[in-house]
Amino acid sequence: MAKFNFNLRTGQGSDPDRPAVVRFLIRWGGRTLTYPTGETIAPRYWCHTPGQRNYQRAKETRAFPEHPEFNERLNALLATAKATFRNFVTDNGREPEPEELRDALNLATGRTEQRRMDLLAFVAAFVQSEEGKFNTDRKRPFHRATLSRYRVTLELLREYVAARTKGSASRSVPFPSIDPEFVAGFTAFLTTAKGYAANTVVKYGRSLRLFLRRAKEAGHEVNDNVFSRRLALKEDPSYQVYLNPEELAALYRLDLTGRPGLERARDLFIVGAWTGLRFGDLSRLQPEHVEGDRIRIPTAKTGREVWIPLHPFVRAIMAKYGGRVPVAISNQKQNEHLKELAALVPELRARVMVARTVGGVRREAAREKWELVTTHTARRSFASNLYRNGVPARTIMGVTGHTTEQSFMRYIRLSNEEHADILAASPLFQLAPLKAI
Repeated sequence: MAKFNFNLRTGQGSDPDRPAVVRFLIRWGGRTLTYPTGETIAPRYWCHTPGQRNYQRAKETRAFPEHPEFNERLNALLATAKATFRNFVTDNGREPEPEELRDALNLATGRTEQRRMDLLAFVAAFVQSEEGKFNTDRKRPFHRATLSRYRVTLELLREYVAARTKGSASRSVPFPSIDPEFVAGFTAFLTTAKGYAANTVVKYGRSLRLFLRRAKEAGHEVNDNVFSRRLALKEDPSYQVYLNPEELAALYRLDLTGRPGLERARDLFIVGAWTGLRFGDLSRLQPEHVEGDRIRIPTAKTGREVWIPLHPFVRAIMAKYGGRVPVAISNQKQNEHLKELAALVPELRARVMVARTVGGVRREAAREKWELVTTHTARRSFASNLYRNGVPARTIMGVTGHTTEQSFMRYIRLSNEEHADILAASPLFQLAPLKAI
């Protein structure tokens, strides 16, 4: 006898207010089918407790006024699934295989077209969803930078499929045809045919894996082997600089008389280096975001509100511009100005060895430090300088808005010598040895 259950797909420590996917699990004779409901709900409104009214349904609460319609849709799907299973057994004299039951349910619910959608069509629909309705793990729409990455990945997938199917009239990529070879081939295409740097390959490769995960959740037949650990891509350690307080002070002291464009770019960078804000958030910083001696601003990327103490450099620059920060220019133009500014600082003419993997080949070259300064160097400098001075990582993360230490530690760019300096300054390294008795 088949058993039918609804549950939520939530991660460990998930936000009770973040909508989670409602899964429909059907189990029979050692088989399991996970069928998409098309529904999401915040976990706090879901009844998890057996024996309670509306178990495995939405709670009856004013906080979730649409619960009657929501539960009615689940009940209708349940009734359809039970009838479909029963009819299959009656018509065929045996229980269905999972794919047979999926096909029968798709037919009964009018979803037959969905199974014919291929990878490229699915990704196109995913990307074109302006409100981010496919992004079921989040309450907010995709960030524009994320959408931009997905659009580029889609174009790269189209190029890859065209090259892979050269001479064939069909450019369709049915989900059952996607296997580990297809995924590994995409990585090779980005590396050799496109000649991308290793971290760029990682970025687009991870997007493909996300598309495939979302397709599987939507009910498409996706080979589990495409998520194998052996296909996981590792980032290439890259040399990214930060400016220490002395270098930031030297940049601030530059005489830029008669060069107002460079002066504004310099001042905006210094504000970024002592607030840790991303360039996009820095660009929209207003006097209204300042409360007393602190900045209070919701970040555009995550929506999380951060509080940042006003550093003396930030106070001085805001006073210079009438309580505001300099008007931002485009990220590209800001980077051009920063290169010109950094080249004027003698301390930033030191040469460093930079290694980078491009087209599958790792090369090393000497660069002057000023050449590596970008808008993001400001945020990296903020995190690295505080960490270097003993501020706990969790405290810095509360300001930068990072949610995991793994992502935060990518911003810490201290050399081995600087790490040794931190250890040497520790009280534990000042202990005198015990005298022999």
